[in-house]
Amino acid sequence: MRVSSILTAAGVLAVTMPVSTAVADLIDRFAVGAGDQSASLQFDFLDGRTWIFDVSWSGDLSGRAAFDLIAADMTGRFAFEFEVISYSFGDFLVGVGVEDAYHYGTGTPPDYADTWHYWTADVPEQGWSESFVGFNDRDLADGARDAWVFGTYAAPATIPAPGGLALAVVAIGRRDRRRR
Repeated sequence: MRVSSILTAAGVLAVTMPVSTAVADLIDRFAVGAGDQSASLQFDFLDGRTWIFDVSWSGDLSGRAAFDLIAADMTGRFAFEFEVISYSFGDFLVGVGVEDAYHYGTGTPPDYADTWHYWTADVPEQGWSESFVGFNDRDLADGARDAWVFGTYAAPATIPAPGGLALAVVAIGRRDRRRR
């Protein structure tokens, strides 16, 4: 069993809970930004819907700055909105909206689950780890993955890579043609 932790304004509060993987449906995946580096940001909503943003940039980019890049690039396509509470130690993400989905929470008792839980993986093949730094302090690396999961201590949903998904569709199509 892993211990799940959340950051609060007063410090770190550890809550012992089993950590499982969220179940979600990939609603859409968007490419935003431009540059020679890329990372993905995944948002898993409590209703089981997931959106992924593949962010490209050059130079340095923090997890927090990636949100600004997504919001600016999505202007005119649909609303990507987020809300933070700023503290001296950084921003605390309390609300995220993608298309018609929006969740807001501050981690209230008794279970502290009604908040956006931050997960990271520095390389594509690496499993998810809970982040113990805020997204202001995280410098994205080329190939990194960041995920935000609302309302559960479960790890981010496993979403097949676009290439893997395409191969699965082709394989199913070939199998159907052989049966006819």
